[in-house]
Amino acid sequence: MKLFPLLVAVLGVVYAAEPVPAPQPAVDLMTMSQDARCKQILVTCLINGQPMRMMLDTGATHTVLHEESAARLKDARWIDTSRMQFRGNSKQRPRLVSASLLAGPAESSEHPFLVMNLGAVRSMMSEKIDGILGMDILSSVPFTFDLRRQEFYWGTPAGAKLVPLHVAVEPTGRVFVLGKCQGMTVRMLLDTGSSVTRVVAQEWGPGAGKEIGAQMGNIDLTSGIRVVEGRPGDIELGPGVVARGIMPILCTAREHPMLGMDALQNQVLVHIPSPDSPAGLFLLAQ
Repeated sequence: MKLFPLLVAVLGVVYAAEPVPAPQPAVDLMTMSQDARCKQILVTCLINGQPMRMMLDTGATHTVLHEESAARLKDARWIDTSRMQFRGNSKQRPRLVSASLLAGPAESSEHPFLVMNLGAVRSMMSEKIDGILGMDILSSVPFTFDLRRQEFYWGTPAGAKLVPLHVAVEPTGRVFVLGKCQGMTVRMLLDTGSSVTRVVAQEWGPGAGKEIGAQMGNIDLTSGIRVVEGRPGDIELGPGVVARGIMPILCTAREHPMLGMDALQNQVLVHIPSPDSPAGLFLLAQ
C-alpha cells in the first residue's frame, strides 16, 4: 500500500505532460421521446456499457439489435444458432448475442438479443435506432405513454384513475386488444412499434372506405402499396375509454391486425408488471 504514492511521485512528471481527458457527459437513460415521423417511443439504453437508441415495441416478443449496431459491441458473447429454430413474421434468420442491458430501471447482466437487419424499420423513422426493446424486457418494468400531454416516462402516473385495457394475453407474452366497435369485437395486437392500426375487414363495423396509397414497412422491407382505409369509427379500448374517429387499414387475419400509435394518440397507456401475467398489466387513464 505504501508503494503506490511513491510510484506516483516518481512518474509524476511523465503523467503531468499528458493531456487530462475531458469528462464524459452522463448518458440520460430515463428520458423518453417520440419519433417525429412515425410516433414510436424511443429511449437510450446501455448495452455492454455502450449507449444505444432503442424503440419500445409492445408488439415484439424479443429485443432486437440492428446488425451494424451489434457489430460495434465490445466483449459480447455470440451464441451458435445453427441448431435453433425461429418463428416470427420475418423472412430473416436472426443471429443471437448475449450482452448486459440497462434500460431505465431494468437491468440484465446477460440478456439475449436477436440480431437482424433493421434497415427497413430505420428508413421509416426520422431518428435512426439501434434496436427494438421487446416484451422480454418491457414486461418487467412500469412505463407510461401519456399521449395527451406528450409525456413518456418509466413509472406510473400519480393520482390517475386507471382502468384495464380489454386484452387477451398469450403465453408468449403477446398482448391482443379486444376492442369493441358497433357491437363487434375487434382483435388487434397491441403494437406500439406500429404507427397505424390495422383491423380485419370483416370485423370493422363502419365498413370500407376508399383505396389510398401508403408507404408501409415491416422488419424486412419498405414499399409503397395500395390499401383500403376503413370508414371512421370509435373503438372502446377499456371501460369508459374510447378511441374516436379511427380510420384503420383494412386487412386479412394473415396480415397481422394491430392497434397502432394512431389509436393511442389521445390516450394514456400505462404498464405495470404483474406476477399473474407474462406481459404484465396494461391500463388506461380515464
